[in-house]
Amino acid sequence: MRPPPPTIPTREHVTLPPAAQFLVFLVALVGLWFVITRPTRREQRRIATLQTDVQVGDEVILSAGIFGTVHSIDGERVGIEIAEGTVIMVARQVVVRRVSEDVSGDPAEPGTDAEEPLTDEHHPED
Repeated sequence: MRPPPPTIPTREHVTLPPAAQFLVFLVALVGLWFVITRPTRREQRRIATLQTDVQVGDEVILSAGIFGTVHSIDGERVGIEIAEGTVIMVARQVVVRRVSEDVSGDPAEPGTDAEEPLTDEHHPED
């Protein structure tokens, strides 16, 4: 007689108890919440520190995208000079960035990803 063919072990479907399934779901949810909220909290802290530390003479950007120089500070109000002789009073909370932090007045260096000027080569006349 022939020996029986070797049996291939079968994999039984393993299920976690409901409490363990809920725990896995909860851990994934908390991890996702942490990943999403952490950068936001870091940015809020950075802005709060900037608003506290702003000084006369700082070049700043307002939340509306207006660039200006801090002309005066009076408690929660800040005078921003947006043009020579033109000062607007704004709430300290609208100051969101110093110009020197992310805006550079230097022209793009060769080899960077700066946009090339449009020429007739890019837009031929019809």
